[in-house]
Amino acid sequence: MFKYISDDFKRAMRSKWTVRYMLAALAAILLANIAVICFRFIYGSNEGTFAYNVFEYASWCFLIPYYSCIVIAHIAVSGSRPSDMKPWQYYISKLIEAVMMAACFFVAAFAALYAVTALFHINEGIIPWMVIKLFLDKAALALPLWFAGICFAIMFLMLADKKQLAYLYFAILVVVIPQCIRIFSLDTFKSGFFRAIRRYTITQSFGLIPYLSYPERNPALIVSMGILYGLAATVIGLILYNKKAKRLNKWS
Repeated sequence: MFKYISDDFKRAMRSKWTVRYMLAALAAILLANIAVICFRFIYGSNEGTFAYNVFEYASWCFLIPYYSCIVIAHIAVSGSRPSDMKPWQYYISKLIEAVMMAACFFVAAFAALYAVTALFHINEGIIPWMVIKLFLDKAALALPLWFAGICFAIMFLMLADKKQLAYLYFAILVVVIPQCIRIFSLDTFKSGFFRAIRRYTITQSFGLIPYLSYPERNPALIVSMGILYGLAATVIGLILYNKKAKRLNKWS
């Protein structure tokens, strides 16, 4: 099992989708820095035009990697299950592989963010360690939520007959449903029920991560939600995938 994970991980990291994913991340980083530089040229050296602001704004965009978890899982999940591997082993292998890829992408994206930002703001000197530490503290709080996103994505990709359906189910779960909850929790609808459950949505947690002093920001709740949602998705996915594998073996 571990040899399979190692070999398939190497395959996944060399795939064209991996290159595209990292190029997209680099493009987003470049655009963010270009936007800040353009702001400086237009309005002068005002607030919001320095390197530390790029890192501050980046933490507001943690939701984007969460939405892209389905792409990471897509890269990890490919081909068919080896005949000598049990269904649960194959499922766990793909989950571990996706988590490993996500960790590599995070390190690479952070290194690119630091290098590009330092280059664009070279006149400011070295970016202060406290700026980096604050960003990493926020990123650490987001890790359990990204883990949940990967678990959701693996579950749908392993269960759906077509990858297009997996993308659709993932979008409904992580985008459509949370947005509906958010809309119905607004003062316009005055729904106490939706206002209460909004607190327990992952997208709401991402929205609170950047605001260190916000009263509703609860790090313990954010971490526990990510872990619980991730474990729940894994258990459900394992049970249903094993049933799917048995059904396919019965008819093969």
